[in-house]
Amino acid sequence: MAKGKYVKRRDHGGKATARMVLILAVLLLFMGSMLVFKACQRPDVPGEESNASTEKKPGFWNPFKDPHETTEPSTEPTTVPTEPFVSATASVGVTGDILVHGPLIEAAKQNDGTYDFNNIYTYIQDYYNDVDFMIANLEVTLGGEAAGEYRGYPTFNCPDSMIDALKNAGVDMMLTANNHTYDTGHNGFVRTQEVLDKKGMPHLGTRLSEDTDSYIVQDINGIKVGLVCYTYESGRTEDGRKALNGIPITAADTNLVSTFSYDNLTGFYNEVEQTLAAMEEDGADFSMVFMHWGEEYQLSPNSRQTGIAQSLCELGVDIIVGGHPHVIQPFSTLTSTTGHQTYCIYSVGNAVSNQRRETLETSPNQEHTEDGMIFSVEFEKWSDGRVNISDINILPTWVERQTKNSKRVYTIVPLDLEVDWNTYDIASHDKLYPSYDQTMALVGAGLNDAKAAFGKEPVPLYSQDPPAETTAPAA
Repeated sequence: MAKGKYVKRRDHGGKATARMVLILAVLLLFMGSMLVFKACQRPDVPGEESNASTEKKPGFWNPFKDPHETTEPSTEPTTVPTEPFVSATASVGVTGDILVHGPLIEAAKQNDGTYDFNNIYTYIQDYYNDVDFMIANLEVTLGGEAAGEYRGYPTFNCPDSMIDALKNAGVDMMLTANNHTYDTGHNGFVRTQEVLDKKGMPHLGTRLSEDTDSYIVQDINGIKVGLVCYTYESGRTEDGRKALNGIPITAADTNLVSTFSYDNLTGFYNEVEQTLAAMEEDGADFSMVFMHWGEEYQLSPNSRQTGIAQSLCELGVDIIVGGHPHVIQPFSTLTSTTGHQTYCIYSVGNAVSNQRRETLETSPNQEHTEDGMIFSVEFEKWSDGRVNISDINILPTWVERQTKNSKRVYTIVPLDLEVDWNTYDIASHDKLYPSYDQTMALVGAGLNDAKAAFGKEPVPLYSQDPPAETTAPAA
C-alpha cells in the first residue's frame, strides 16, 4: 500500500506538470496575440501624441479593468473653503465752493474775449483724478448774456467755460443747490442746468422736471452710493414762496430745488427719510448728504448744524458733507441711539475764490477763506456681500493769488506733505505751512480718531517748522 500510495503521488504530480505546461502554452499564445494586436495599431505620427503611453485612453479596452466600474468623471461639486476678500473698492472726493468773484472772471479773460479758467487747476487736477468720483460745489449760475454782464458777488453770473475747466480737471459732478442757485432768476436757473447737461456734467440739488429724482444713486466700481444735496432757505415771501439769497423762487421752480427751512426741520427730516428709503430701494449701499448750512466765516458749527447732523445720523445717513461758511469746520464721528455711525465734515471751505485776508479785513477769520480741502471717503465691497467704509482722508489746499505780466493768476495748491512745495510756481511758499496747520488744527483730531477706528495710520497734525527743502527761496 505504501508503494501504491507513492505511485499515486507520482501520477498526480504528472498531471500537475501537464496542466502547468498547458497553462504556460495558453499564456504564451495570449501574449503573442496581444503583441500581434499591438503591432497592427496605427504607428506614431510625428507631431502627434504618442500611443506608446501605458495610460489607457478613453474608450480603449482594458482586459484588466472591472467591466462594472464606471469611466465617467464624478459630477459631485468640489468646494474649496476660502476666506472673504475685498472684491471691489470705490472712493468719492468732495471739494468746496467754486466761488467765481469778479477778479477771477477778469483774470480768466483772454485777448479774444473768451474765458479760460484751466490754470486754476494745474496742480490740483492729479488729486481730483486720484479718486474714482469727484464732486465740487458750483456756487454760481451760468446765466449767459441774457442775464447781463459776467459778475461775481452778490449775484453771480459765471462764463460757461468754468465747467469745461472743471471737467478737464477731473470733476465728475456739480452740487447746484446753494444760496446762489437763483441769482439770475428763473432763466438762469434753467440755463445753468441746460449748460451742465450739454457739457455732460451731472448735477445734484436742482432739476428741470419733477419727473426727475431729487437724488442720484451713483454706481462706482460696482458699489452704489446714494447722493442728495440740500440748501437752506433764506426766508419766505408773504405769499409763502421760498427764497434763496433773498430772491423769491417762482411757483414753477419751488419744488425743483432741494431746500430745507430751519423753521420746519420736521418736514425736512420726513423728506430725508423718504429719500433714504427710495435710494435703498434703488440699490444704494451707502448714503451721502450734502448740506449747505451754517454761518459764514465761523470756524465751529453752530447748534443748528450739530442738531441737524445728529438727527440725520439717527435717520441712518452714512456721510454728511457741509458747505457755505467759506472756511473749514471740524470733522466728527456721530453715533445714533441704535449704534449707527455717521461721518460728518461740517464745512470743507472754499475750493477757489477771491475771499482773502486782504479783501475781508473786517470779517472774522478772513485768512481761513484761503484754505480748502479735498475730503475723500473710501468704500469696500467683500466677496460675501458685505460693504463698509474703510477710510477717510483729507488733503488740505490753499488758493494762491499772484500777479504775472500785470494780470492776476489764481491757483489751487495741494498741501501734500510728500511733495516738495518748492516745485510750485507760486509767489507765497511761506504761506503754505501756516495754511496746512490751520486746517489740520481744525479737523486733525476728529479725522485721526476715525482713522484709528479704521486701523489706519494718523496724518500729521502740525508741521511745527517747515522742512528746509520747502522753505521759501530767498528773494
